[in-house]
Amino acid sequence: MARIPYPDPATLPEAMRRVVRENPSNVTRMLAAASEPVFKGVAALSMGFMGESSPLPPKLREIAILRVGYLSNSAYEVFQHEALARYVGLNDAEIAAVRAGGSAASVLGEAGAAVLAYAEDLVKNVRASDATLAAVRRHLSDTQVVDLTLVTGMYMMISRFLETTGVEIDDAPIDWKEVTPARKD
Repeated sequence: MARIPYPDPATLPEAMRRVVRENPSNVTRMLAAASEPVFKGVAALSMGFMGESSPLPPKLREIAILRVGYLSNSAYEVFQHEALARYVGLNDAEIAAVRAGGSAASVLGEAGAAVLAYAEDLVKNVRASDATLAAVRRHLSDTQVVDLTLVTGMYMMISRFLETTGVEIDDAPIDWKEVTPARKD
C-alpha cells in the first residue's frame, strides 16, 4: 500500500491528467503528486536519457539503472528496468550479473563491467574513485560519462522516491516499445 496517497486525477492540471491517462503506471501516478513544474522536469530529464539522440548506449544505461535499483532495494525500479533491459537486448545472464555485481560482471564485457563498477561506486561512495572513473573513461566519451553520472544519480533519486512513497508494483511492466525508441546499440 502506498505510504502517500496517489492524487485524484480530477484534481490535476489538464496536462498532468493527460500524461497519467496515457501512462497510468503507478510511478507516473505518484509523480503526479509533485508540483507541475517538477512533474514536467522529471519527465523531461528521464526522456533525455531514453531518447534516440542520447549518446549513452541503452544497454550501458540499463546496467547502471539496474545496479542502482538492486543496491537501493527498490523493487519497483528493478521490476520495470529488468523489462527495459531485456527490451534493449540484455539477456538473463547479463541481468543476473548486474544483480550480483563483482566478478560476475565479466559477462557484461569490458565496457559493461566498467559501467557496473562505476554505478556501484557512485551509489556507495558518492564520488567515484580515480581508478573507477579512469576505467569507464576508457570506454566512454566525456559526454557519455557525464550522462552516465547523471542517469545514475537520477535513478538513485527515483529509487528513494519509490521506496519512500511506497509505489506499488504494477500488474505488468510498462510497455517500453511505446515509451522508448527501438535503439539497441
